[in-house]
Amino acid sequence: MVNVQIARGAECITVAVEAGTTLLAAIQASGLSFPFPCGGNGRCGKCRVMAEGALSPITEPERRWLSQEGEAPNSRMACYARAEGNCRLRIAERAADAIVENGYIPWHGDLEPMYSEGYGAALDLGTTTVAAQLFRAGEKRPIAALGELNRQQSYGGDVISRIACCNERTVEPLSVLIRAQLGDMLNRLSRQADVPASEIRQLVITGNTTMLYILFGIEPAPLATAPFRMEQGFGGSFDAGIPGFEGLPCWVPGCASAYIGADMVCSVLASGMCKSSGNLLLVDAGTNGEMALSAKGALRCCSTAAGPALEGAGLSCGGNASPGAIDSVRLENGAFAYTTIGNAAAGSLCGSGLIDAAAALLEAGYLHSSGKLQTPDGGDFFIGGSRVYLSQRDLRQLQLAKAAIRAGMDTLIHESGLRYEDLDGILLCGGFGSRLRPSSAERIGLIPPGFSEKTMAIGNAAGNGAGQILQSAAKRREAQRIARQMEPVSLSASPYFQERYLASMRFPDCVRRSSAPLCGRAAQDLSPRRYR
Repeated sequence: MVNVQIARGAECITVAVEAGTTLLAAIQASGLSFPFPCGGNGRCGKCRVMAEGALSPITEPERRWLSQEGEAPNSRMACYARAEGNCRLRIAERAADAIVENGYIPWHGDLEPMYSEGYGAALDLGTTTVAAQLFRAGEKRPIAALGELNRQQSYGGDVISRIACCNERTVEPLSVLIRAQLGDMLNRLSRQADVPASEIRQLVITGNTTMLYILFGIEPAPLATAPFRMEQGFGGSFDAGIPGFEGLPCWVPGCASAYIGADMVCSVLASGMCKSSGNLLLVDAGTNGEMALSAKGALRCCSTAAGPALEGAGLSCGGNASPGAIDSVRLENGAFAYTTIGNAAAGSLCGSGLIDAAAALLEAGYLHSSGKLQTPDGGDFFIGGSRVYLSQRDLRQLQLAKAAIRAGMDTLIHESGLRYEDLDGILLCGGFGSRLRPSSAERIGLIPPGFSEKTMAIGNAAGNGAGQILQSAAKRREAQRIARQMEPVSLSASPYFQERYLASMRFPDCVRRSSAPLCGRAAQDLSPRRYR
């Protein structure tokens, strides 16, 4: 055995590992939060650490990553470097807490909380972010809220990499990690509201199906392999086994399928779209892009793997929506201007800033419709004179993400026998959607032409829905009806989805005014008759 000393800020932890263990595995064993977007498969280049001691020699693949990042003394990639003997490494300071955009949605109905005294908490387990809210029995609005990056990012940035990790190591390490995080967050919530943690009497936990499987220690492999079986659909009371809160009653809303989780059920509930007479499309454009279409009395839904780029992960300067993240970019009088969250110094780029930056690059002629970055000096694009930049690889990641989301939207419309002209509006939910400028989303082709003025952000709808379920028996029954009503649309074998995915990789050649209807090739491509 060899000792690996890991430092982050003022923290310093020493772990004993077998000689030849990767630094990535040593960091995971330490329990310190550190993102590995690709799950340690050597594809993202985001696991750079400062290391010294008895380390394996630098291989050529690792050297290529280090040269891309700008090689510095003692820099190593944690997924490549191995501890051959005692060594020391320093990892980046823990990312700032996520900014939780609750976007509280008022709801009608009597308060009838699931608990008779004390407090209740609603938790939303996102693949990238975990959000928590604390409620009093007699109030509809939360009295405290907070968000954190999901600590499971140490095992990959998306559900596929997390499932792969569970297949290799079993679900236990990831389950222990997320339970500990929820315990820490519940304690922080109680301190924020200045109430004893012991007075939290009821939980409602929502999330996508994979995140819920991992939380409850259920091996998620069947969710990722045909026929994509969902052996546990939830929709009832469970013991989450959260440290310090063992035995606390916990309600988990039902999931619609292996890839349509309780989070989408809660989002649909909070949006009120099922009670509307119009045709509405709800989109959660996160790492696991989920969407639901309420039209013609039916509720159809689908999910597509968009990857973490839209939430700022996996980018050269990417980050979550936290202070210092560039959240908007504009082209003004031939110059690029930007704003940051909290007006702090620019240190990273979150998803909404990424969309804005791409739209501004298109307007300036620095980005070709094929996705080719064409800066005057032929290099990376530095935003508004800051040190935050976009690379060609970052823009390719954006193309993949927006193509997956847009193709999912197109397919859902197609499968419902509709055209976009029949749609009354698009609802964007999740932290990404809260800050997104619809005009930029339309400019890059994430939403269809003509919909920038018909698109509305509704904040963390999944968290809102979980809070409604916590505070209302009627809302809990409504959520159960929604889960039963949902008709999953499979995209994996759809030729229409595949065609739309390839077509959506390109950026629009020209700007169409928001009132312009679909016409010509665009209208033809989206015709519901093409695959009939």
